[in-house]
Amino acid sequence: MTFNDLCAAYVRFKLLKPNTVLMYRTSVKSWLNNSDIEYIHEVTEDAVIDWRNLRLRTVRRTTWNLHRRHLRALFNFAMHPKRRWVTSNPFKEVPPAPEPGRLPKTVAVPLLDHVMTLLTRHRGTSKGMAPRWFWGIVVRTFFFTGLRRSQLPGIRWKDLHLNEKYLLLRYETSKTLREWPVPLHDDLIQDLGYLEQQTRDVLGRAPLPDEQVFNGTLFNPRYEGSVLTPDHITRFFQDLTRELGTPISAHRLRHTMATQLAPTGQLKSLQDVLGHTNIKTTMGYIHPDVAQLGGLVSHLPSLRPIGRSC
Repeated sequence: MTFNDLCAAYVRFKLLKPNTVLMYRTSVKSWLNNSDIEYIHEVTEDAVIDWRNLRLRTVRRTTWNLHRRHLRALFNFAMHPKRRWVTSNPFKEVPPAPEPGRLPKTVAVPLLDHVMTLLTRHRGTSKGMAPRWFWGIVVRTFFFTGLRRSQLPGIRWKDLHLNEKYLLLRYETSKTLREWPVPLHDDLIQDLGYLEQQTRDVLGRAPLPDEQVFNGTLFNPRYEGSVLTPDHITRFFQDLTRELGTPISAHRLRHTMATQLAPTGQLKSLQDVLGHTNIKTTMGYIHPDVAQLGGLVSHLPSLRPIGRSC
């Protein structure tokens, strides 16, 4: 059995989201493009080590660890007593590469204010950032809700409950296949009301319950397709990054939102808003506040100063 055969059998057996299927196939491709072994029964621990050492020359450790996890899952599937396509799992025997504990990447609030100023201009250098009022609402939505990039295109008008001040994230758009409500900030409720009115004006009618809320194609005919996609969002943030001269993305805004709310101490509520199943994941999103850390060490007692003439 080849790696591609195993991946096809696994995908057929499991009920995976399209993006997840693509990630498994990408991991298999990473192996096949960097190893001479095509058949799963020929894989050894040494072969996995060689693959790791080769890949780590060009990719980050987090990327290799992700590929390793996917291939480990495939081999666990192949080792099942009902199958026994392989007798061992070399991807389990070779440990993950240690990852550096970098700080979460966030966006400074003054920079966000600058972004809002930038997006109030009627004209800009990028056609992918038009209309700017629409993308301003998108940025504010990511900041005020902590949504993932992949979740925004899946929001439908039936999911918005503006009078009750919450947004229902359906399981179809969830990474964890869960459904939960996300509270809406008062400022964002006004933004969404404006977006609804603009959508009415373009359509000449009220939007239907199953129609996309953030449909930028209604306001920019240059966009491909009839609905907003994650790729549209990625290209917007790439254009915005170039215009700002500093990185900004939906994921950075998600980290920023979590970091801003963490000082409230309501970590369980923050976990619920972000949709994490494990509080440890939420803690990984929180960026330490240097001012708060300074306040902590200020409680240490003073020491007698050292003599300057020594």
